[in-house]
Amino acid sequence: MSAPVLLTPLRIEATAARLGVRGRTASRVETAGMGPERAARTAERLLRTLSPTDPVAVLGFAGGLDRTDRAGDLVVATELETLDGSLPPCQLDRPLAERVRERLSDVFSRVRLGGIVCSPALLGKGEMVAVAARQGSTPLACEMESAWLAPLAEGRPFVVVRALVDRPGRSLFGPWTVFAATKAFRRLVAAAGLVSDVLEQSY
Repeated sequence: MSAPVLLTPLRIEATAARLGVRGRTASRVETAGMGPERAARTAERLLRTLSPTDPVAVLGFAGGLDRTDRAGDLVVATELETLDGSLPPCQLDRPLAERVRERLSDVFSRVRLGGIVCSPALLGKGEMVAVAARQGSTPLACEMESAWLAPLAEGRPFVVVRALVDRPGRSLFGPWTVFAATKAFRRLVAAAGLVSDVLEQSY
């Protein structure tokens, strides 16, 4: 098996991932780009260049769908679905997700396993409330890329871990934004190293 490939939508998330795997020369970090179009292009490119056994982890920020969510909470995906139904739901490798969650839970107390819903556009606070109400309690987080990166899950180890920055009813940009983003960034740093370790040890 080759080195784990860690994909992040944004450069700041890539910075967190690189800090997390610093010293692990086997891991590789790439920026996939923000939004479905860039994510889909990245998936197409990597499907042509990666070996079928190369493990892939998607790491980044997300919005929580529960009013009790806190900045820095971690979600490990078991299922990906699109908000607009443009892609069929994708079931991920649950045993691998459970191993990742267990490893993250050794360090952090607030790590959950469940579904993630992917939106084709950035949502405002009112839209997040609507998504949370419409989706019920099934998805735990909302983001913009993982469902379009999911073709990489076919036949290879693939895991999605997101650090929550906001929650329903709270605007992404406000007086708490710096605190929330800083906490989520620190969680991603630690998560990157732990996820990389699981991928290297499990296969």
